[in-house]
Formats: sequence, C-alpha cells, structure tokens
Amino acid sequence: MRFLYVYLLSLIPIILILFFLKEKYYKKSLLKFSSLSFFGKVTGTRTKLLIIPNILILLGICLIIVALARPQSSSKYENFLANGIDIMLVVDTSTSMEAVDPTVNVSRIQNAKDRAKEFVLKRVNDRMGIVVFSEVAFTQCPLTLDKDALVNFIDIIKTRMTKTDGTAIGDALATAVNRLSKVDSKSKIIVLLTDGANNRGDISPVTAAQLAKDNNIKIYTVGVGSAQDYYEVEDLFWGKRKVQAQGNDLDETLLKEIAAKTDGEYFLAQTSKDLSEAFSDIDKLEKTTVEYTKSVNYNEQYQKVLFPAFLILILGFLLKITILKRLP
Repeated sequence: MRFLYVYLLSLIPIILILFFLKEKYYKKSLLKFSSLSFFGKVTGTRTKLLIIPNILILLGICLIIVALARPQSSSKYENFLANGIDIMLVVDTSTSMEAVDPTVNVSRIQNAKDRAKEFVLKRVNDRMGIVVFSEVAFTQCPLTLDKDALVNFIDIIKTRMTKTDGTAIGDALATAVNRLSKVDSKSKIIVLLTDGANNRGDISPVTAAQLAKDNNIKIYTVGVGSAQDYYEVEDLFWGKRKVQAQGNDLDETLLKEIAAKTDGEYFLAQTSKDLSEAFSDIDKLEKTTVEYTKSVNYNEQYQKVLFPAFLILILGFLLKITILKRLP
C-alpha cells in the first residue's frame, strides 16, 4: 500500500489538535451567569452525548483526507524470458533393467526413475518429454512444462510396459528426434539411459544419431549397471533368492559413438551414486539462461475509504441535528 499524495496525511494530526483544543478551551455559551454555583456539578445526558456526533464528523473528515491522499495497492509481477531447452528422456524398459544395484539394493529401473525425477524438478524452465523402449519405442509423455505430470509419468515406468523385450536403441532415439524436430527452440537434447546393446529395431543407432545431428539435437548417453548387479528370482523350492547377473551387455563403444557424433557426452553409471552424478553433470552442462524483469501495477483504493467517510459524516450530522438535539 502507498499514498500518491502522502503529504496530505499531515493535515490529520493538525485537525485532531484543533479538535482537542476546541473541546478543551472553547465552549459556546448561550446565557451568561455571574456564578456557576447555581448549577453545581449537574450535567445532562445531552451534554455527555453531544461529543459523539463531533467525533463521527471528525472521523469522516480524516477519512476524506485519506481518500484525497490517493491510497493505492500494488501488484508485483515477475516476468522472465528463458532460452528454454527442450529435453527428451529416453528410458530403457527391457527386463535387464530389473537387475539390482547391490550398493543400494534398488533395481536399475528404479534408480533411473528416482534420478530422472530429481533432474526433472531441477529444470524449471525447460520443456521435457519421455520416450520408453525395449523391442519397440513409443512416446510416453510429449514435451511439457508440467513437472507434476512428468513426475507422474516417470512413476508409472516399469519393465515390460511395452509388452515386448529387447533393446531397440536406434528406434528409441529416432522417436525422440521426431518429437524434437517438430519444435522451434534454441537448444534440444536427448538423455538416453540404457543397460544393454542394440539388438532390436529397424533403425541403426548411428543412423538415428546422424538424424539428431542434422536437427541440431545433442545426445547424452548414460550406461547403467555393472557386472556386480544381481536379479531377484522366485524359486519353487528355495523361495526368493539372488542370482548374479551373467556378464554385462552394455555397449559402451556404441554409446560413446552416439554421444560424440552429436557433440554430447557419455557417462558410465555403475551405481546409484554414479547415476546421480551423471544427471548432475548433464544439468550443469545444459543450463537455461533466464532474464527476469519486475513490473508493479498500482490499483486505486480511495473508493474504499471515501464511501464510508461520507456515511460517517452524514451519520454525525444527523445525530447532531435530530436525536441529540432533542435530548434533555
């Protein structure tokens, strides 16, 4: 709240002082007497109540001065121009992603989901989407700024959700490139998370990477998992038990080639901590530049003061000339 003509408020203490002096030292007498002893200390009801309309009139005048000072409420807005980055997360949902990281006893797919959610929530000004794949690839969530929706879509990612198995890296990248090529933005990136080698699909990963390069799309590849990971299996006789993963199908050479072709980077994430650091590094490499501007709108509020001021003034004058005038 501010007052446009704040100096007018200085009239209020002056008026209050004058009113006090009038009430204390100035009494209009109708008849003159040589002595007041005849009246003693008798004071009528009218004499006591006569100050009420005066106070109401004084309050009304003060409120009018407040209205004349132009009270204004302010509304602040923060506008920003962001060189937004469009990001597609490409997540492997093949059954090998069920392998468990022994350092945290959490599956690869769950690790990927947890770290992806952290990444999404950091990228406030960027549009993001999700592609999931195994033998087939499809867009689970198109590009959006709605981070709550993205987090919900990440939560429901699971292995076997495509109803197939395998690892079609080329098809997955091509699906993401197709989404990004249709939008106009200064910066576009793909973050690929996989624990395997390309063994399915119609499009070569190298061909998809070239397609990304032709559309000015950078690809960051993240290889997930290690040979120390294990699977939890249900055994008819022994119940749930741990089975060591046999080798590691991760094709690091391919992932490095994809990243290099598009001026991206490759990250090896053998543990949950490594994966967190990979996402953190990508976040640092791909920063959004934001320029903030502040604007303030002032809204007139004098009407809210002026209307009650007139009501109080009218009430004060009516009391003075009607009810209190007839009191004894």
